[in-house]
Amino acid sequence: MLEPNIVEARSDILWHRVVEGLTRMTAATDEADLSAAIEEITLELSGAEVCRFFMVDCDSNRIVFETAGCGFFQPIEEREVELLLSWLRPQPSTRLIEDVQQLDWPLHAMTDRNALSGHAVLFHHQIDVRFHCVLLAVMDSGETEFDSERLEVTISLARHAGYSVTRLLHFKLARQQMIHRTALYEVGKRISSSLDLSEVLNLIIDALQTVVPYDAAAIFLLDKDRNAVVERTIRGYSPDLDAINLKMGEGISGSAAETGRAIIVSDVSRDDRYVQHRPGTKSEMAVPILSGDQVIGVFNIENDEANAYNEEAQFLLEAFASQASIAIQNARLFEDARRSRLLDRELEVAGEIQRALLPRAVPEVPGLSLAVFSEPSREVGGDFYDFIPFSDKQLGLAVGDVVGKGIPAALTMASLYTSFHEFANYYVYLPSYVIGHVNEVLYEVTSADRFATLFYGIANLQENTFVYCNAGHPPPLLCRKSGETVNLYTGGLIVGSFDYASFEDGRVYLDEGDVVVLYSDGLIEKSNDRDEIFGIDRLEQAIKDCHSCTVEEIRDHVIEVWRAFVGGDSQDDDTTMIVAKREQ
Repeated sequence: MLEPNIVEARSDILWHRVVEGLTRMTAATDEADLSAAIEEITLELSGAEVCRFFMVDCDSNRIVFETAGCGFFQPIEEREVELLLSWLRPQPSTRLIEDVQQLDWPLHAMTDRNALSGHAVLFHHQIDVRFHCVLLAVMDSGETEFDSERLEVTISLARHAGYSVTRLLHFKLARQQMIHRTALYEVGKRISSSLDLSEVLNLIIDALQTVVPYDAAAIFLLDKDRNAVVERTIRGYSPDLDAINLKMGEGISGSAAETGRAIIVSDVSRDDRYVQHRPGTKSEMAVPILSGDQVIGVFNIENDEANAYNEEAQFLLEAFASQASIAIQNARLFEDARRSRLLDRELEVAGEIQRALLPRAVPEVPGLSLAVFSEPSREVGGDFYDFIPFSDKQLGLAVGDVVGKGIPAALTMASLYTSFHEFANYYVYLPSYVIGHVNEVLYEVTSADRFATLFYGIANLQENTFVYCNAGHPPPLLCRKSGETVNLYTGGLIVGSFDYASFEDGRVYLDEGDVVVLYSDGLIEKSNDRDEIFGIDRLEQAIKDCHSCTVEEIRDHVIEVWRAFVGGDSQDDDTTMIVAKREQ
């Protein structure tokens, strides 16, 4: 029997090597290095003959990291991963197993039952809301079970491996998101500066390759007369291939056009809808291009590997399809305007561009009532408003105004819409950050005399706050339940005119019964026949008179007072108003 001091010395050496191993894991800079480190260190220090470590992404139900020894010879389907997570959650974080061949977990392909036997330890841990790590370490069949110190070492290594992998995966996700945003940003800039449909569609299909890799891709546009989708831009097909035209409902792209829904096919050989245009294709995804609720085309990509696309890829392809929709609308409407050469037609086209970019419905947010009034002028300008729902507790509200009238203003508004949506959809960004990026884009893609005012705020119903940034826009009014009013001025200068403009955020609290009214200058600057403008003071009084009413009643009362003051003259500017009220 070893002397106690010898045992203690060996233990110190062991834990010193554990610390060195943890340091090596932390220092790994890529997945291959980290995989090798986890496997080598665990095998060396745990006394196991075999170890298999992997990480599950609970959002996508996919295994997103595994050590080389895991030996997944067949792809693990989402259904199998769901079963594994369901099986793991009630299990203790550490489970000792007398014989690994008796392990009852659902991933039978993970353990070659003819090759593995003996005592084992199964460790699993939920690292954060997204990632769950799993380690299976198996002793040599002739060895006894894990002693307490080796077990403690194994658990420490597995836990640290989980955190190291999570750190690497979060960095990888952040880098991917940056690539995605950059690609969308470049596409958005080109859309804002070009009305050549072929040029923009070629840019979009090439930019997609950096975000969602494909071996072949096509953008189809709807031909209503032929009731078909017709190839407009393609990549990766044989140059000898005739033009690809599909009837509505024909093939995967035709089916997406007919249903208006995205389609992911993991294995085209098992889908009767697949029309073979290239023999190497194994999987395919098709996403409809929508203008409002109407299908105007289809974005289709193909891959030479099976199971190449998932919901994340679908989300990204839909984002590019949305950009394609804007390009198609802009180009088609501009071509119509150029052909007509009539002012009325120009204004109609500009109005169509503007209306296509505005929300079609008011979102339903528990605890926040909303009502909208929007009336375009005869000479279409560039009023802009939008809602960005992040969750049932957070909602972004925006209102803006582009200088000028007609087609130029409508196109500037399209630039504003594209750049705003590119960043506003990321809920982690403060309003000042979003507006700063909008300013950079407009400054780069528009001339010096094209600029806009913009107000953007985020209502957080969980914290009862409204964080906002006002870039030169008429200040929205916050009317408290008591009748006290606050003007929301904080922000900065107009967007699009100054290269290095800075913006700051303001913050107010939203209590039950508080009302926020956002509006454009068409509401307060309209004058009556005595050249008196309606003004902020009259607007404030009209809100105070009915701030305890419903948002619809507040909206209707303000518009009634406004119309009575300005009279029945035709509109010479767009008028927009959003009424938001904090409910119980």
